Amino acid sequence: MKKSSSLAMAMGWVFSISVAGSAYAQTVEIGTWGGFHKAAVSFTFDDGAPSHVTDVAPLFDKYGYKATFNLVTKWNPNWSGFQDMADNGHEIASHSDNHGDPMPDDEIASSKGTINTQIKNNECITLAYPNCKTPNKATVLQNYIAGRICGNGQEVMGKNGPSNWAEVPAIMTGVELQYNINFNSLDQFAGKMQDASQKGGWVMFLTHGLAGKSNNGNATFSPTDLSVIDGALDWASKNDMWVESFRSVTMYIKERNASTATASTSGGSITVKLTHNIADNISNYDYPLSIRVQNSNNWTSVSGTQGGKSIETTIKDGYIYFDAVPNGGDIVISSGGSSTNPTSSSAIGPTSSNSSTGVSAEYKIEMEKYDEGGQGLTYNDIDGKSGNTGYRTDDAGVVKAGDDGYGIGYTMAGEWYNYSLNVTCQGEYSVVAMAATGNASTSRFSVSVENVSGSVAIDVPSTPEDWDAYAEVEGKGTLNLASGKNVIKVNFDESNINVDWIKFKSDNAQCPEVIPVAKNLRLNSLSGPVQYQVFDMNGHLLKSGTVSAQGGVQTLWNAASRGLSKGTYVLRYGNGSSTGSVQVRK
Repeated sequence: MKKSSSLAMAMGWVFSISVAGSAYAQTVEIGTWGGFHKAAVSFTFDDGAPSHVTDVAPLFDKYGYKATFNLVTKWNPNWSGFQDMADNGHEIASHSDNHGDPMPDDEIASSKGTINTQIKNNECITLAYPNCKTPNKATVLQNYIAGRICGNGQEVMGKNGPSNWAEVPAIMTGVELQYNINFNSLDQFAGKMQDASQKGGWVMFLTHGLAGKSNNGNATFSPTDLSVIDGALDWASKNDMWVESFRSVTMYIKERNASTATASTSGGSITVKLTHNIADNISNYDYPLSIRVQNSNNWTSVSGTQGGKSIETTIKDGYIYFDAVPNGGDIVISSGGSSTNPTSSSAIGPTSSNSSTGVSAEYKIEMEKYDEGGQGLTYNDIDGKSGNTGYRTDDAGVVKAGDDGYGIGYTMAGEWYNYSLNVTCQGEYSVVAMAATGNASTSRFSVSVENVSGSVAIDVPSTPEDWDAYAEVEGKGTLNLASGKNVIKVNFDESNINVDWIKFKSDNAQCPEVIPVAKNLRLNSLSGPVQYQVFDMNGHLLKSGTVSAQGGVQTLWNAASRGLSKGTYVLRYGNGSSTGSVQVRK
């Protein structure tokens, strides 16, 4: 194992410390990047454009990725919209008060204070300089953990980030030819991410408004094509990139480089101590680091706690993986219990723990976030009426819902909306909606899944003349959701119904084990002829067959993956005595 560990360090994948323990020594490794990915990439968006709320955030949510949005506080940003994004895990950061040229030094602290007052559940601890001109660097680092500049010829950083945290470089995207900016193709994005991957480093992108959008507000400089950003995120998802905010990557690097990890094994448990000595008045530096220890005892299931609180664990490739917070208390990994499998963070996904037959899972659709595409393609808005909220440019019935949220209203019989829902755990789901109607009698709308027969009817009780008396209403029946992308259609059978959100709930969903790369498949060996099926992430059967799999699932996947293009799939297999399901990537 020493040779393997040394190779990993040479490739920049892990930071490894081996120490003596009370019973016997154990090797604990801190991932160079979250999830032990190859490299890190951050997407930052300047000026607080309305299009960032309506178009950019939903795109990142689709992939389960987090981005950074830098606000100019005096440009009247959509505070409610950015609050929703912060609640969903995105970073809301400073871009000054007035976008001065240069930024006045007194706005370094004042812009941060305004954002911290306006946006809850958010730590404003990074700054993006207007016009790429650096203010007083000492004052910056008294208020922020990092400040972002524009590219300086060293845009792709190494694993330890920049030489000066007040000058973190980023690549400006879009097209602004008078300033020699022409970075607006998938090949350009992919090329920079590939450079980062090869050096195990970090690359950051700087984007303003979106090409062809009329709701960019003040973010009109160097517009970037949203479809190119979509392509870049898809490339990142298929090439083992860790896509996280400027804040999260900065904290991870600083914590990783300052942390000491020790581990010892005694009896049926491994105890890990993870600490750092970073101390300032800016942050607690409590971002979780990705950790692995050798599974020397070949445990088949484990459970974990830190400071007495449960943490997720998984067994893979001869290691036990988990995320833990430095200075968060002792981490104890015990034999037995129920291991879970790591997935990318997302606003929607499994919310409860494993059971013996499946998992409790829940997915949520915010009605105002219907798919892009336009009238007749992704929605049918008959009367064109809305609450004039300004939430979207294609404002197809968006209304205020609750104190600070949005929903769909002014509905007419025959109107419908489509929503792309990414599902990790397939199964049979009940449907619950937060809805209201001021009609004189109960009114109905229905929910269905594209290419799946059946629908669930939801009858909304009447609250005469009050279209804001929202209540949770359970639908009649269930829907089958497949792993991967599901297109949900909400059809209004009757008029005058307001809907805030829809939830899908299951107590027995099936979650395939997530294996990032097919070559890492190491499961219980199979013997004899094995039947298999390969599905895409939309649940469509692509191929099936029977093979000899005496070498285990790896041999099976080698045969089953022939002829498939690069991508993510679900592989199901079994021979009567043993069955299994894994999510694999080619």
